[in-house]
Amino acid sequence: MADLANDSGVIRLRLDPVTREAGGRILASASLEYRDARDREWWPLVRLPVVHLLPGASEALVAGMQDLLQGVVPGFAWQSGDGALGLQVGVPEGQGALLVAEVGMDLGLFLAESAGAPRREGAEAALFRWPVTRGSAVAFADGLRRESEGLGRDG
Repeated sequence: MADLANDSGVIRLRLDPVTREAGGRILASASLEYRDARDREWWPLVRLPVVHLLPGASEALVAGMQDLLQGVVPGFAWQSGDGALGLQVGVPEGQGALLVAEVGMDLGLFLAESAGAPRREGAEAALFRWPVTRGSAVAFADGLRRESEGLGRDG
């Protein structure tokens, strides 16, 4: 699992690649979680049980994070193949110590499949934003790389 936590360690994006299908598409789950101080456990605020990552999508996310951390780009945006999950990470103007992560979760596909609601892209979107340390960004990219590589190639 790959976790992108905020600078205080109380909220995170968890992206969990589950399986690689024939053709290279990865099925993953994604959730936004908070850390409960009472039991020191992570609990979901929003969870997408299925996110489809097109072939090369996890590698593109890792590469974007690496380019950002190496100072090649000031930020990048990435989106899952089904549009259910979006991530934008960048360096805020005038600040270099912390990054800013913006996470978008479109609940439309999930609601269409589970509740029978019509798919209205962007109509049921949840947006979150928080500061991220460079160490957390490195750990996220490394975790995603390891998890994706562990799924093997093409099924």
